[in-house]
Amino acid sequence: MRRTFYASTLALTLAALASTASAQTTRGGASSRPAPASPARAQAAAPVADLISLPAADAVMLVDVRKLLTEVVPRSLAGDASRLAQVTTDIEQFKARTGIDARDFDSVAVGARLVKLQSGAVKVERLTAVARGRVNADALIASARTAAKGALAEQQYGGKTIYVETINDQLKLFGLVKMHVRELALAVLDQNTLALGEPEDVRAAIEAQAGRGRADMSVLNFPRSAGDFVVFGGNVPAGLLSGAETGLPNVDRAIAAVRGFYGSIGSTPAGLQLMTTLRAQTAADAKQLFDTAEALRQVAPGLISATGEKGKFAQNAINSLKITLKANEVQLRLEVPQADISTLLRVL
Repeated sequence: MRRTFYASTLALTLAALASTASAQTTRGGASSRPAPASPARAQAAAPVADLISLPAADAVMLVDVRKLLTEVVPRSLAGDASRLAQVTTDIEQFKARTGIDARDFDSVAVGARLVKLQSGAVKVERLTAVARGRVNADALIASARTAAKGALAEQQYGGKTIYVETINDQLKLFGLVKMHVRELALAVLDQNTLALGEPEDVRAAIEAQAGRGRADMSVLNFPRSAGDFVVFGGNVPAGLLSGAETGLPNVDRAIAAVRGFYGSIGSTPAGLQLMTTLRAQTAADAKQLFDTAEALRQVAPGLISATGEKGKFAQNAINSLKITLKANEVQLRLEVPQADISTLLRVL
């Protein structure tokens, strides 16, 4: 499974995050950690040791699928029946195409490598998913065979059987994230765990389960809220963001200084909360990133060209954006009211 972006686009995206996404705004040293005013936000990170079979990766993400599908989606889209029905349709289509039902799983961990190409593009590759839940191996493979209409190849690796189907098409992974898939491989790692990806990635997951080449899940060990249903984190490979050309030298320097990141998406009584923290190499680099984000946030209202509900959403996002600087970290936080969630999904 592959996704490719251009470095300039990635730089602009990070710059946009720095002008449209997240945390308590304070100049000159306010905490970049989640606000202490929220007791739930200060709790320790949930354990991730049971997902150790995720292969080595630059970026990892953990999704509470059960909470997302049974609590967050129904509540968030309660006022948008057509969008809510589309989520169900997407899940059913993924099941029909692969034999895998996202509703059978409690959590999904995803890992990826970030690679810079000669052209300046940044490729997100080696995308691997490890899902845990109520896995009935025999029923799952039978369902996969039916979905593949008999075109399900088998490979043996590390004592496991890998089942491979040629897709060569766009596919919504678990009915949630659209991407182009060449070959979709799956392997039942144990009675509760399924590895999913391209064949080489599933082989890596089998190696990881045996204790070789595991992802560093400690990047997810940061304080977060009980309402968080997505957490992510990672390290930016050296030089990955250098040489970006946005036309704004200060933005280019600020983006190139990013060495790591972590964040979350959480559900609150009022709507959704999006948080991203960018870790720079030094405190001076973080100050440059913070100043750039603040400057962009100030001028962003004049750059909005969208009209109607999208324009209103963009304006509200900028107004609610909070930015915090502490040491070598810049945190961005965005609160999305319940009334704006459907618009957010359409914008995304």
